[in-house]
Amino acid sequence: MTASTQTNQQIWTALRDCIFIIGTLLVVKSLLLEIEPLWSYAGPISLLFTLGIATWCLKQSNVSWSLNGNDEVISWKRLATLTVIALVVTIAVGILAQSLAVSFIGTPSEAIQAIDERFQGRFANLPGNFPVYLFWLITAWVIGGLTEEILFRKILFVRFEMLFSKIPATTFLAISAQAMLFGQQHYYYQGAAGWVATGVIGFISGLLYLVFKRNLWPLILSHGISNSIGLTLLYFGVTG
Repeated sequence: MTASTQTNQQIWTALRDCIFIIGTLLVVKSLLLEIEPLWSYAGPISLLFTLGIATWCLKQSNVSWSLNGNDEVISWKRLATLTVIALVVTIAVGILAQSLAVSFIGTPSEAIQAIDERFQGRFANLPGNFPVYLFWLITAWVIGGLTEEILFRKILFVRFEMLFSKIPATTFLAISAQAMLFGQQHYYYQGAAGWVATGVIGFISGLLYLVFKRNLWPLILSHGISNSIGLTLLYFGVTG
């Protein structure tokens, strides 16, 4: 098999995987949003289901996903340093991106704001309720920290790299594609401004993924910590 033939095969494989993965993510979430008892959990359920499909796609190509990247051995000190960097950068970028997005795009429509209030209503019984706090804390780490980072920054990013391998600016396109899809997942309750803001966070996270030599652990930990901070503030009634 020539190098050109192998590359073409990889492109078709990446296209197949992207269709399966993205299709599953969008369809499953859309269906769950129509089921009233599952509406609030459409995001987490669809992400877990999609991660299962993505893992199956990788197995068809005899590929396994590693979280360590190119830097196989990483010290705890270095991991802690990279995690803090990722945490500070993503929070700062998120705040700035949200502010700019609202300034240029405007606040969400009344319909979107109503959906957002309904979405945030999931946490209505969280303040001072430790069992509920613990449930959402575990969910935040499993879904936000692990599933989202593995799916968007690892699996889809690599698949987009393969898909765009014959196009100039391959890496930039791959980072942008996964970021756009990551932002889209927040559109249904945050509107266009939320799509843009979370998309920017996804783009920066993609860049950090490369800076960290494709080691996903700092992003997983920083994402989980960021979610934990938000939930903890809700638990103590600082925000709401």
